[in-house]
Amino acid sequence: MRAELNGEPVTVTVVDDEPMAQDVLVRAARAWHYQCQAADSAEQALQLLEKQPTPIVVTDLRMPGRGGVWLVHEIRRRWPDVNIIVLTAGNDPDAAEECLRAGAHHYFFKPINLNEFRHVLETTAREYHYQQENRRYRAHLERTVRRQTRRIRKTFFSAIESLVRSMEERDAYTAGHSRRVSFYASRLAAALNLDPRVCKQVRLAAKMHDIGKIGVPEAILNKPAALTADEECVIRQHPVISERILKTIVSNPAVLAGIRGHHERYDGKGYPDGLAGEQIPLLARLITIPDCFDAMTTSRAYRAALPVARAQEILAAGAGAQFDPAFVTVFLELIPNLSAHPLGAHR
Repeated sequence: MRAELNGEPVTVTVVDDEPMAQDVLVRAARAWHYQCQAADSAEQALQLLEKQPTPIVVTDLRMPGRGGVWLVHEIRRRWPDVNIIVLTAGNDPDAAEECLRAGAHHYFFKPINLNEFRHVLETTAREYHYQQENRRYRAHLERTVRRQTRRIRKTFFSAIESLVRSMEERDAYTAGHSRRVSFYASRLAAALNLDPRVCKQVRLAAKMHDIGKIGVPEAILNKPAALTADEECVIRQHPVISERILKTIVSNPAVLAGIRGHHERYDGKGYPDGLAGEQIPLLARLITIPDCFDAMTTSRAYRAALPVARAQEILAAGAGAQFDPAFVTVFLELIPNLSAHPLGAHR
């Protein structure tokens, strides 16, 4: 076997405080086409490895200073990919076993047998080569899986968006509702100077928050009169249905919690879980305000759209009861700009 990895010569760090033993090991390794750097102690070996880590370290066990066992521990801690060969006296097998437990890969005994040394060196180099190949292969597989997962998620979310649009088209009055709520909620999150990651999460959660209404009979969704108690119970299940539909593909618990909790109230009188105040997930508190605003300012089967000014009054009155008061204040300031946006032109 040629002493090469990916076409480059393999470099070995030889650590031995005995000059003659160190010289024999270095000369032999170079004769077999390995490159070498040498150290007289464990401390010096670490200094060399900090400047030039090598895939293989050959170290004596008993040396002045901290010694070989300490060196093995340090190498495993700092450079876990490095393969370690321990050289020890034939009467010290327990110490060699201790090094193996510490993370060394092979050991052989003094006096040095060059055939044995060459065999151990080649075996270790081969193992390192296979480890690197496996690591590259795993990294390639992980990249492939991530790409495929992104494609699947993109396809799934496209399908969900189509499903949301189809669901909303069952009721001409609510067409575009989820898209507008997503836009408003993301603007609210940005105005609150929330992390861009949260803005992205709330945009996604708001876009899908009503998907569970696909499980609600159309007769209930479009009923022009007040709902009965039983019908109210059915409609109140849609946040739970939304979460159940999406949890197989949406891995982010914050997004799922925002979807489930968008009908919770700040005073604890909402549904499905009766949460109150900051017990209500952040995304849910962000979504519920634009959700109600859009519902109020859109014509429904059972009533005409409210004027924006009247919707603002209702939002302000609900601060601290239905809505997070700090969020309502910011959203009310945003409304003039939201109404002027093309997405707000539905009224």
